[in-house]
Amino acid sequence: MLSVKDCYSLLEKEGVPPHIISHSEKVALLSLFLGCRLKKEFKANLEIPLLIAGALLHDIKKYEAILKGTNHAIAGYRFLKSLGYPKIASIIKSHVYLDLSTLKGPITEEEIVYYTDKRVKHEEIVCLKERFSDLKMRYGRTPSSQIRIYFLEKLSYVIEDRIFKGLSFGPEKLLTLERLEKEARDVFEACFKDCSNCRGEVF
Repeated sequence: MLSVKDCYSLLEKEGVPPHIISHSEKVALLSLFLGCRLKKEFKANLEIPLLIAGALLHDIKKYEAILKGTNHAIAGYRFLKSLGYPKIASIIKSHVYLDLSTLKGPITEEEIVYYTDKRVKHEEIVCLKERFSDLKMRYGRTPSSQIRIYFLEKLSYVIEDRIFKGLSFGPEKLLTLERLEKEARDVFEACFKDCSNCRGEVF
């Protein structure tokens, strides 16, 4: 498994701009928070280090894709798979192309990162409604893109219901993490180091 340091080194090596790294850090924070709470309240079978790594690297090929006109999710998937990390590669691909069969079983790392990516607009944690309003304005220029965004929005609400069903808090709780005073990297490092004994103090 890649360490937090490894993830940041890869982001730097691939020339990922600071604003995309900041976006990815917010996605990773939300993923970590939800993963920890799902493990605590439901004994969910989630790998926290995998969740953090997948979230941090989900847009590793975003900037390259903008420059070359390629698909960043597929490029990122192929890149991490070529490095020998198929589980991280799967999360990267799934944040855009989620396998709907996963909805039939327990919550997965892929679903969490898919959802949390839709809760971060640029570098700000927002609700799904605000995120998709922005996506519709920026990318909904053709009928086909509008249909795709509509599908993604509906799927995001389905996953939101799956994640929060039975949790002791609702989706709005994630907005409070925008005011987290700790450095994101320090939070990730702490959870990698001693996840098994975490009692929630990290947040």
